[in-house]
Amino acid sequence: MVVIETAQQLADAALAVPLQRATTSMLAEQGIELWVRRDDLLDSQLSGNKFYKLFFNLQAARSQGFSQVLSFGGAYSNHLHALAAAAHRYRINAIGVIRGERPAHLSATLMDAEAWGMKLVFVSRAEYDRKTEADWLTDMQACYGPSYLIPEGGANLAGARGVQLLGHALEQQTQGDYAAVCIPVGTGTSLAGLAAGVDRQKPVIGFSVLKGAGDLGANIATCYRELVSAESYFADNWRLISGFHGGGYAKKPSASLFEFWRGFERSTRIPLDPVYTIKMLWGISSLAQQGYWPRGSRLIAIHTGGLQGRRGFNCP
Repeated sequence: MVVIETAQQLADAALAVPLQRATTSMLAEQGIELWVRRDDLLDSQLSGNKFYKLFFNLQAARSQGFSQVLSFGGAYSNHLHALAAAAHRYRINAIGVIRGERPAHLSATLMDAEAWGMKLVFVSRAEYDRKTEADWLTDMQACYGPSYLIPEGGANLAGARGVQLLGHALEQQTQGDYAAVCIPVGTGTSLAGLAAGVDRQKPVIGFSVLKGAGDLGANIATCYRELVSAESYFADNWRLISGFHGGGYAKKPSASLFEFWRGFERSTRIPLDPVYTIKMLWGISSLAQQGYWPRGSRLIAIHTGGLQGRRGFNCP
């Protein structure tokens, strides 16, 4: 069990993440070369983008004297699963506020979280929707004790700074030898951080897993510009693509998406999560068939982990 204590140690761990060739026969026919950065292999419990987003938040909690963190999520939340594992490893108390009533049987995700010592607090959906309201958060801390608050999904500037280290590592690994880097998008924090971490001349393409974008683009822009505000000049190098949500967040994959999932895993031997990475790769393949990228393009796709979530789905 590795305990990463410094930003340099996290940067070193990010640099050690392998890139795996994943050019399917269809992509090869289109003249596209695809490599998957296997951040799902970063850590057995803290995989994908989850720990990057938690690292600076946990550092801030400790430096500010907090012995407890509090965050939010659903019954299969990758974020809460990683937070519970990290809190256990770093010996800090954790509270997970869960959307909905406590079920008779916990999901495998929440069973893990509880086993790692996370206190689970179930609230109604109406209450959960108040999770950004100051007075509600004050009441929560009055009830459960002083806590360092981490937004749902680790969606804050500290979270984006962690993913920025992933971007720096990717640049060192590839020396800029790629046409674009792609990442699935939920809150947009990882897209902002990745775009701020790579060469500004390289496009970073985010594939939204949400059915409705809402203010997602505006939130990404705000976060990105905060990360790069110290630079004398910058131009946005990210794009957000919708239309590959597969019916909506965490929905059962359609028959066509399921067949893509099965085919990709058989072809590449790379396990995918059913909520994020699968939809990005489906989007990449679909756009390649439409001629979105010139022949000869080398693409990098970020595997954001979340494989623990496979337990809630019928998988290939």
